[in-house]
Amino acid sequence: MAPPNLPQVRTDCTRVKKLLRALDIPTKLINSIGTKALRTGRKITGEHKTNRDSRWVVATTNPQYASELDSRLIFLKLCAMMFEFIHAPRLDGELRTLLESYLGKPIKRGRYKDALLLEALDYRTMRDDALTPTHGASVYHIGHEDPTLTPRHVPGNISWRTSRSNLIQGNMTLRQSRIYLLKLIGRYFELGELDIE
Repeated sequence: MAPPNLPQVRTDCTRVKKLLRALDIPTKLINSIGTKALRTGRKITGEHKTNRDSRWVVATTNPQYASELDSRLIFLKLCAMMFEFIHAPRLDGELRTLLESYLGKPIKRGRYKDALLLEALDYRTMRDDALTPTHGASVYHIGHEDPTLTPRHVPGNISWRTSRSNLIQGNMTLRQSRIYLLKLIGRYFELGELDIE
């Protein structure tokens, strides 16, 4: 299969949004995913100031930079991953075919887990957070397997994560974070504060 080109991906993004709305996915949720994938965060201080700019128009040295193609591929991938959350709507027909082609595997509801904490993510929680947002906070974030990659906002480096997972990972790679957690648990055993019976 040929790699996707930008005109086709633009067309598929538009089609996926229409099919999501037809499935009664709230527009606020679709827009929230689009903002995470396609736009920079609000950063009003420091070297790389941005305010919801398209990721592909900021300088390539900006940590939030991504090509338009990668940003749109991420949007499609995040939409596909959402259908693997528990309580996700049923997915059939053209939307399933499109999203599975971008995810690269069959979508199975209830399979998705946070890559670091291994907690199941819940569609209803995500939907409710989008419908009644808290300014400056969200339950689920985009996580980067390796936050030190340049550029880091590429399809193979992103996944849905909980806010706590992102805080724990910080600037470590996913592997470094997992090792760090195991070492931390080991220290608690050494202190005698943990005991598995």
